[in-house]
Amino acid sequence: MIVIEGKLGVGNQKWQDRETTTANGLKMSIVDSISEPAVRRTLNTDPGYERLRYLVVLAAATEPPFGIAGLATQGHPTFNINQLSRIAKQLGLDFERFRGADRVFGQLERSGFVRTVTNQETGFRTYYATGAGRSQALLNLDRLRKVQELQSQVKTMQMTIKKQLAKPPPTVFEINLGQSEFTIGTEEGNDLTVRDPYMSRRHARIYYESGVWVLEDLNSRNGSWKMDPNHLSRVIRANVADCDMYQLGSTIVRFRRPER
Repeated sequence: MIVIEGKLGVGNQKWQDRETTTANGLKMSIVDSISEPAVRRTLNTDPGYERLRYLVVLAAATEPPFGIAGLATQGHPTFNINQLSRIAKQLGLDFERFRGADRVFGQLERSGFVRTVTNQETGFRTYYATGAGRSQALLNLDRLRKVQELQSQVKTMQMTIKKQLAKPPPTVFEINLGQSEFTIGTEEGNDLTVRDPYMSRRHARIYYESGVWVLEDLNSRNGSWKMDPNHLSRVIRANVADCDMYQLGSTIVRFRRPER
């Protein structure tokens, strides 16, 4: 922690915008990096980005339209909590004043990204982002922006895939239960052969054992699902009662027990 002597005045000196040059030669600024609403929303809502959010506010304080500092210390403009709170509001970022900010800035200082300046007489604190802190903020904002872009692309791709590979309307079969074993699948040789791209070659078998009918999934690719009124439940082996309905692939099977 840096300790200075003398009273801390409130000035209005303008500080030059500190841009960082990336590897591809482009000029970047903190304010530009958080211009997308999705980036700000993630910074505000994901607890894992709390330190980055506070570092962003402090680093952006030296950029237009801000750049107003109370005191220059060792060539650095420093900012108090009230100033940073107002900057955060203009940036659309959440900022907890005093205890919350002190806690986070203390963590960032231990990492070498922030420096704290304390007035010996008043105990009044101001802060500034180090060069490493500013670079780290820009780097992580760039990563976050790319993640947001990738997520948007993934959602678009998923929607396209779902449209292109939408399941056809389900085929419904009604099967009368008997005491002989009964198999269902897509390959010839099953007792019921179904043309269903979501069903396996030998998908399931139904057999009679100890007075009950049993459905057994034969390690199928998409599973066997019991259809209850409000949900589907995947089964490996389950007793089958009269009027039970199961989804095998995209095919629905309704079982009926023989009349006595």
